[in-house]
Amino acid sequence: MALRVTFILPVFPRTPIGGFRVVYEYANRLTALGCQVTVVHERWREGRRHPLRHLREQARDHRNSRAPHQAIPWLPIDPQVRLPIVPTLTPDHIPPADVVVATHWKTATLLPHLAPAHGAPHHLVQGYETWNVPNPAPVNEALLLPIPKITVSTHLTRVLTNLGVHSGQITTIPNGLDHTTYHPPPRSQPRTGVAVLLSDSTAKDSPTALAALHQVHAKYPALQVRAFGVIPQPRRLPPWIHYTQGLTGKALADRVYRQCAIYLCSSSTEGWGFPAAEAMACGAAVVSTRNGGVEDFCHHNKTALLVNVGDRTAMAAAILRLLRNETLRTHLTTAAQATTATMDWQSSATTLLATLTKAT
Repeated sequence: MALRVTFILPVFPRTPIGGFRVVYEYANRLTALGCQVTVVHERWREGRRHPLRHLREQARDHRNSRAPHQAIPWLPIDPQVRLPIVPTLTPDHIPPADVVVATHWKTATLLPHLAPAHGAPHHLVQGYETWNVPNPAPVNEALLLPIPKITVSTHLTRVLTNLGVHSGQITTIPNGLDHTTYHPPPRSQPRTGVAVLLSDSTAKDSPTALAALHQVHAKYPALQVRAFGVIPQPRRLPPWIHYTQGLTGKALADRVYRQCAIYLCSSSTEGWGFPAAEAMACGAAVVSTRNGGVEDFCHHNKTALLVNVGDRTAMAAAILRLLRNETLRTHLTTAAQATTATMDWQSSATTLLATLTKAT
């Protein structure tokens, strides 16, 4: 009998989000492995402070519920995967299954209230989700629930064990990459400049990235920067920073990762770090902060250059070092591509299936 798997997401996505992508990637691959997969989303609830946005987003969810697969154009999802949008995340709106997987600390708080018929509970931990949370206590309480955890990085495994979660309760399954999309260009293709993700999320720390790039530009006035993100173009970007909104998948790989010589990750925290991994797989040399998640595959002076979080001067110095030293860039990119070649979604999905099956 096919294993019935339910994933619980906090909302239906409006933009490409790494944590959501992981769930949909797993949904596709578990379906291909013979599972019956449902991904439950809660309807957008803005609250009384923003009544007009609340109505607008509720209307959007109503439209999306009619054709949810078409509403996620940035990642094709197997039509066999069910994508319901429910009014609230309560037990009555969770379907019966063999396994149920929460994917955010708020959704994890629902797990103790579910019945055995909802399936064996698991918590897929993709980040230490304390950003925009005034008090981390509720996040910690959710992570300390006596429920099996699946982390996407050894960094998150350490975070959980430091909080007091028993190591026997944690399984680490790293994310994969689609190597048909993320791969280097032909050797003859020139690579120039720096690429960077710009975001209004405090966790991405874009102001520090921009400050570092201004320092580099002062030394290299011909520097060209390819910036991308899901937000509208930030105001007052200098003309040497070219920003493109909404790039994903092959378009992002073609127009950014395979064009740049260096990729800059300025995040203050990452659960894993898709853009850095994707850029590495596409042959860019990476400069990153020591933000946790990327340190599973970004090793200083081996596969990347690492600097402390928030250190704009160190970021600029690392970029300048790579611009001036092609031998070092080649050394890093060669090792980085060997590392990212081991990132395989099929292998991760097979491990996830084995982990979930043990619980039934």
